[in-house]
Amino acid sequence: MAINEKSWLSRDSLLLSLSAFFADLGYQGVTALYPIFIVIELHKSPLLYGLIAGLGFGIGSLFAFIGGWLGDKLPKKPIIIIGNIGILSLALSGISSTIWISGLLFMGGWWFRYLRTPPRRALLVQVTAPEYRTKVFGFLHALDIGGGLLSIIAAIILLLLHISAGHIIVFAAIPLIISTLVLLPLGKSKLYPIEEKNKKTTATTEQITSNYKYQKRIFITILIATSLYGFSFYNLGFPVLSAAIISKVAIAGLIAYGIYLGTSAISGWLLGLANMKGLQALWRWGFLPSALASLIIAVNAFIHGGVWAFYPAVAILGLGMGAVETYEPAITASLRTNSNISAGMGWLSIARSIGQFGANFIMGALFIIGEGYAYIFAASAALLAAIVLITSELLYKPKD
Repeated sequence: MAINEKSWLSRDSLLLSLSAFFADLGYQGVTALYPIFIVIELHKSPLLYGLIAGLGFGIGSLFAFIGGWLGDKLPKKPIIIIGNIGILSLALSGISSTIWISGLLFMGGWWFRYLRTPPRRALLVQVTAPEYRTKVFGFLHALDIGGGLLSIIAAIILLLLHISAGHIIVFAAIPLIISTLVLLPLGKSKLYPIEEKNKKTTATTEQITSNYKYQKRIFITILIATSLYGFSFYNLGFPVLSAAIISKVAIAGLIAYGIYLGTSAISGWLLGLANMKGLQALWRWGFLPSALASLIIAVNAFIHGGVWAFYPAVAILGLGMGAVETYEPAITASLRTNSNISAGMGWLSIARSIGQFGANFIMGALFIIGEGYAYIFAASAALLAAIVLITSELLYKPKD
């Protein structure tokens, strides 16, 4: 496929998307296998797994802030590459059966992933024409998660060959290295300005000030809602464990993860093509489906339903995630400028990871009491995030 600067997909946006594909081809398999490695193979508590995942996300918020800040001060390419190299730590987490060593390696990989995410999103915005940004974020997410789906399929095959989860995790190093190599040719595409939308010569000072206040309020609202959604966005290791426990077969958990990733990839691409605007697309297709999915999983746990009733809920969860990954960064880009786009993406990652830290720790604790209670908590958080955005739409209106 020929890529030119007049195309919706620039050369650098294609490279960033391909890098994301290979990154997820590596670490998504680790994400699915790690709870099996910790809880089933090493016989540790789900609470300990939740604590490790929570610290990975929680401290990751600090790395997201650093990555976002550096992305506005320094060239984005080296920061993205350094972060991508650090993700290799995830592939080493299956080597050691000593829990604190394995846990540190797992958390370290997530910290570097958070470091590179804000500048990567910011660069993707800058190398994409404004009218195509939502579409390109949908494309990135589709390739991103498509790689993850292939990773899960490979993990299932290797488990069927009776290879331990810990050993399979190490194989993630290969696609992660390729992901970094793909980034090396970055830097040839045209950069598009972000603040052009506010430079209307006919706008009055009052209108500019009003629109600035509106954008600031909406950005803060999105951060609050994203943080709340983060509390619902538990590590998918918990549904993996739920499916494995229900069926008494570890592979059933990986199938659940594969369904989630496949639905997420397809929905991200289709919603990106739809190119819907505003907060409504985010809460209608992202937060509300996530709340519904967690509620269905909770009910299934309370009534001791089978794994086949569990899978449709995981698919709905994937739909919600596809929408969030497509619309959150696209909306954020519309509220920032060239000078603070990377920091804006950093704040977005911080808000999500703060919620995820709490979510994984709370989910781990509630999981021991009863799976259903854990998912009820997640459903409530996602619903509250949707309510925040709906309220914001009713209260805040931009000045024409």
